[in-house]
Amino acid sequence: MGELQTALENMFEAFGRGDVDALTAAVATDAQGVDEISRKWMRGGDEVRGYLRQLVTMVSEVKTVVKDGHEIIEGDEGLLTCWLEQDYTLDGATQHVSAPTTVIFTREQGEWRFSLFHSIPLPSDEG
Repeated sequence: MGELQTALENMFEAFGRGDVDALTAAVATDAQGVDEISRKWMRGGDEVRGYLRQLVTMVSEVKTVVKDGHEIIEGDEGLLTCWLEQDYTLDGATQHVSAPTTVIFTREQGEWRFSLFHSIPLPSDEG
């Protein structure tokens, strides 16, 4: 496991603990991502951090496994492709997500922070 996957796993551990400060510290200044609730792009660190603060209050029992990671680092930029397996509870219902995921990282103040998080949940193989 490389340093980018470690950074992503640390972010998900903070999410699982409900540690908003640690979770939002993982967000780069120019971060972007998709807001799954409103189904729109979020652009800018403030917007992404606001979404994460809201998300932490909506879900519980979050468990995330990052596997099949592949990373490329060039200077202060990094690319991680991986597969996420995530379980959580939303509105009392257990959810499972299996998703190929791409994360672009930027090193800011000596720490890896994500500048783009893009994940595509796939339907279950079960018919």
